Amino acid sequence: MKKTKNTAAVTAAIAASVAVLGGVSGSAEAHGHSASSTALLESRLNSMEAEMQALRSELAASKAESQRAAQESAQRLEQTEQRQVQTEQKLAQDEDKVKKPKSLLFFRGGFTHMTSNRDGELLLNNQLLNPGPLEANNGDGWYVGAGFDHRLTDDTWGMTDLMAVDGEVMFQYMNFGTSYNALVGNYAASVVGAPLQIENQLTQLTISASPKLKFNLLDGNLRPWIIPFGLSINVISPPSSGVTVLNPGLMLGTGVEYRIWENLWAGMDFRYNFTGGDFNYRARLPGGGAVALKQTNIDGLMVGGTLGFGF
Repeated sequence: MKKTKNTAAVTAAIAASVAVLGGVSGSAEAHGHSASSTALLESRLNSMEAEMQALRSELAASKAESQRAAQESAQRLEQTEQRQVQTEQKLAQDEDKVKKPKSLLFFRGGFTHMTSNRDGELLLNNQLLNPGPLEANNGDGWYVGAGFDHRLTDDTWGMTDLMAVDGEVMFQYMNFGTSYNALVGNYAASVVGAPLQIENQLTQLTISASPKLKFNLLDGNLRPWIIPFGLSINVISPPSSGVTVLNPGLMLGTGVEYRIWENLWAGMDFRYNFTGGDFNYRARLPGGGAVALKQTNIDGLMVGGTLGFGF
């Protein structure tokens, strides 16, 4: 009986030992399996984190690229708009230049004065040929005329926008009042047998061509101008003492124009006409006495107003 109890006890101890060993062995196996799963999970987590980091980098690069592309597109759009604005401005300027009048038709009139009157010539107020009280001619008179300006360059051939250059062709009629024709008076007196005083009109026609420098002020509404030189052709009546009528000259001038409405311009000018020596004929009495016929000098000035129409 005792032996049986010992055997049972040993068996129970052995079973308990086996159970304990089995439990210990199972616990070790479970612990090993859990450690392997954790390592695998951590590896997968690390891989996913790396993939997510790569995705974040790709997204950041894509976003930067998109921003850069948007900036470049905005810059190109801005440049395109600027070019379009510049093109429109240039087209508007070209259109304004096309529409801008290139020519000016003007009319002028005012006061004129000869620096030396024509008294004492063959046909004018000659006391030797026609003695008696004669009303002296003081060289004062009036003039009317017209002219034509044509624009040659708006900016002095690219040198400055402040000055334009026109070409001017102008003609004018001048009237210096009346005088007395001594030669015709003497001839008529010999015919009718009585002294006569025959009046004649003292006139002059001037035709000139000149360059005209115009300065653009107040957006082109005010234009002072100068004529540095110009050629004038002068025809006088009555003829000179040498019985000639044609004389060239040098025309100088200055003035100002102002746009009063649309293409209507008003202004004033001053001109001086220097003539050559083609009329320098004079005659002295026999023996070198007094001058019977003085030379003809038609130098003179003109000052007055202008009214012009641009087209």
